[in-house]
Amino acid sequence: MIISIVGGGATGITILRHLAELVASGRDNGTISGIQLFDKSGFDGGVAYRTQSDRHLLNMKASTMSIRPGDAEEFLRWLRARGLSCHGNKHLPRMVYRDYLDAVRLAAIAQCRSAGVPVHAEQAEIVRMRLSPDRDVLLTTDRNITHISSVLILCTGHNAPDDHYGLAANPNYIRDPYAQFTFADRDGVEVGILGSGLSAVDTAAALAKTHPAVRMTCLSRSGLFPTVQPVTLPATADDFRDALHRYVASRERIEADAFAARLSELLLETTGIRCDLSCRNVGGDALADLEHSIGRAESGEPSVYSYLVSVIDVMCDAWSRMRDVEKMRFMDVYNSGWLRNRSAMPLENAIRIRDLMRSGRLSARARLRNVTGTGGRFRAILGDGDRHDVNYVIDATGPSYRLDSSPLYQDMQRQGLIAFDALGGIRCGYDDGRVHDRHGTAHPNVYAVGGPTKGTHFYAAAVDINLRRAQEHHYL
Repeated sequence: MIISIVGGGATGITILRHLAELVASGRDNGTISGIQLFDKSGFDGGVAYRTQSDRHLLNMKASTMSIRPGDAEEFLRWLRARGLSCHGNKHLPRMVYRDYLDAVRLAAIAQCRSAGVPVHAEQAEIVRMRLSPDRDVLLTTDRNITHISSVLILCTGHNAPDDHYGLAANPNYIRDPYAQFTFADRDGVEVGILGSGLSAVDTAAALAKTHPAVRMTCLSRSGLFPTVQPVTLPATADDFRDALHRYVASRERIEADAFAARLSELLLETTGIRCDLSCRNVGGDALADLEHSIGRAESGEPSVYSYLVSVIDVMCDAWSRMRDVEKMRFMDVYNSGWLRNRSAMPLENAIRIRDLMRSGRLSARARLRNVTGTGGRFRAILGDGDRHDVNYVIDATGPSYRLDSSPLYQDMQRQGLIAFDALGGIRCGYDDGRVHDRHGTAHPNVYAVGGPTKGTHFYAAAVDINLRRAQEHHYL
């Protein structure tokens, strides 16, 4: 059989590596006769890793970024072989990880070819998909070339942030926060950064280096930055994790409000740490909050981050037990608080943000309601009736998982081959990744991993989780 992978970012390369290992070891029993890999942006790392700025850091420590199953040291060995030796707790620039992924891709292709299995890797966008009468998958590229395969694995990753305020027509609106900024660096230029999460932190850190004269303001609902990761993850007792696991396992259905409340109660009961996922501390002092978070990270004391890291699998289980309306409720009310505490920022960037705020070059505003653009300027409308005017807007609200603008997914939806999920991805099986048609019937030979599973899965972009899913799904 020939297997096609659409998407050549981290997830697609993880799948390719997995298939290469099956071929090389003979565990595919000679079933795989060819692999096709398509990537529309030319295997440049995609939205997550194509950046050229050394201020855009990986959110995960180097010791957790290997994509070889059972070999957590591979990424560190690859670094050492290139004279980039570092300790496992370091957060490296994203562009370094792009080079690692490319090395893994080329090695996996060579591994397959050595075993007699050809690999066709092509820079092309897949724009149409058909199923033949005998269920072969026919994929047509933007060059109008059709490729045939037996199995399709959809691994399309991040998209640029959604244009929530309709600013795309304004030339001073920058939708890609990881782009190279070409506007002038001069006194008096005000830049509004939409969001205050990890993408906003990366953007502010990079812009501060390339444009030392501009002033920046992060504009968001909470006005608070993510918490800060400790250099070394402190040991935590299992009481909290075990109690939350028992709560989730005892319920067939999970309600978002009840889950968030119980998580906060158990965290307080078992650790003495307070956490409100609803982010009701809107408008708090961003600098004071950040300084407190840095102090806790430097002290090595357990934090909310430490405990949320320990319950990733419990969160995934809880998500699978939520109805769609409860998932929407969680995303609307609690996701910002979850991300602020679970997706904590590297200490190195936290110190940069703190210093920028102390110097007056960076500020944060809460209760963002709307942004309008007129002429060459923008006006941010805040919930307290205040307004904030800027010359440029950089959208750092986080990646979009919406697929309804993709030619491929539009084509599949028109045929009834897929159903869009309200949270951005497409409907698929929680355990097996098989894509569902509009009637809810699973295709026997069409799978999704990573970004397209958003909604079915809570975590759709985590490298370690997608590595595990690649191993668990049976594509043969």
